[in-house]
Amino acid sequence: MVLHSDLIHASNEMNLNKLRQIFSDNESLVIRSLMNKNGSLLASFVYLNILVDEKYLNQHLVRKLNEDLYIKTGPANELALNTLNSLGTVIELKHIEAVVSLITDAGIAVMVEGSCVAYGILMPGYETRAIEEPKIEINVRGPKESFTEDLQQNLSMVHRKLKTPDLKSISYVIGQQSQTKVMLLYLENRIDPTLLAEIRNKIESIQLDVLIVNAQIEELIQDNIFTPFPQIFSTERPDRIATALGRGKAAIITDGTPIALIAPTSFFEMLHPSEDLYERFYFANFLRVLRLICLFISLFGPALYISLTTFHLEMIPTPLMMAFISSKAGIPFPTFIEAILMETAFEILREASLRLPRAVGQSVSIVGALIIGEAAVQSGIVSRPMVIVVAMTGIASFAIPSFSTAIALRMLRFPFILIAASYGVFGLSLSMFILIMHLCSLQTFGVPFLEPVSFNSIRDTLMKYILLPVKYRENVMQVKAGRADAPQRKKGGFLHRNDEDEYR
Repeated sequence: MVLHSDLIHASNEMNLNKLRQIFSDNESLVIRSLMNKNGSLLASFVYLNILVDEKYLNQHLVRKLNEDLYIKTGPANELALNTLNSLGTVIELKHIEAVVSLITDAGIAVMVEGSCVAYGILMPGYETRAIEEPKIEINVRGPKESFTEDLQQNLSMVHRKLKTPDLKSISYVIGQQSQTKVMLLYLENRIDPTLLAEIRNKIESIQLDVLIVNAQIEELIQDNIFTPFPQIFSTERPDRIATALGRGKAAIITDGTPIALIAPTSFFEMLHPSEDLYERFYFANFLRVLRLICLFISLFGPALYISLTTFHLEMIPTPLMMAFISSKAGIPFPTFIEAILMETAFEILREASLRLPRAVGQSVSIVGALIIGEAAVQSGIVSRPMVIVVAMTGIASFAIPSFSTAIALRMLRFPFILIAASYGVFGLSLSMFILIMHLCSLQTFGVPFLEPVSFNSIRDTLMKYILLPVKYRENVMQVKAGRADAPQRKKGGFLHRNDEDEYR
């Protein structure tokens, strides 16, 4: 039996036999040996040909090392080390387990006969996706780049936006089988040490066999699993990560996933897209107010309509009330059944449009909604006002920037419909109060989920504040740096106060 923790033996043949047993039935394993003039083994290359660049390997490493071992004199391990140093960063390996990890991570292991140390160098040769425009968080004026599945490429995009030695990264390998690389990013001079310690402890406690996407990490490190609201913000934009790091937060980037995580987060952060940072004060505030209205419509629109038309007709103006009553003539179902049927049909169309090819999905969602709505009205199953209410509710949910938050609101819409059908406005008001209490009780890594809602900070939470000199930094997160030493701007330069908060 071969143990991965075995030390590398001085006999190259013994080491190669162990690797052959570990990678048995794996046709991608390649072992190439260099011989001297007498036919004795000098060194061996071990790698997986589906992961490394064999053309570069042959042109640079194999030929150069072969020449050095034949021409130059000296210990073979020193000659191999010098050759590898000229090509990149060299890793010294003393255990078979380390050699296996290197090989499965697109590396090449060089094992020299007579040496108990192997040398490794990363030489990836697989194709990676080019940097593209964001597909989810689309904006008009901001940067047009998004994360890819390549971890190093994602890290470079963040480093280009935060050119400071205070940007730190901690590497983890999670998954017994997948051996997935995970990076924790933070600004050393901004993050609170207690917050950093808590995040690190939660990541280090993760025990998984296979880690494919960072959504698995999100579920395992969140504080409260009994809530539909996401407690960790996910983004595909490097500028959003740079913003969060500057505010004293941490980012988690997973290899193979084009989405990064931000911890901790707040409810209002999910209502503010990065587009607000690039718009002027007036237009940004107009959009923020509009999103709050859409939030209310998306959550309570059908429920409010049901409660008014079922229990509180006296609250509706008489002409509008008569129109509602006439539209209900001949409808066999109660109002709340109409709402549930239409909402369910709308959700089915939405899900179908996401799973179909892009060219077909858009036409299915639009044409399907028109056909189903018109057919339902013509057949007398639902009333015309209900179709309008459901359509407005669905459109309002599209205005929520966070996809996960929008899903949570759509889920809560159904119990609110049932409560409104049973208890009217009173039940709806009570359920709204319970929802607010639930949000107030949530915490993400010790930070209130509704932060920073207070008298002093409400103007920067709900509204983008007008031009102010940059004097103070965010203090709700207990940022380590406190007050800024000096604005990094020319004399006379100003920033939005909220812009400074966002970009930290």
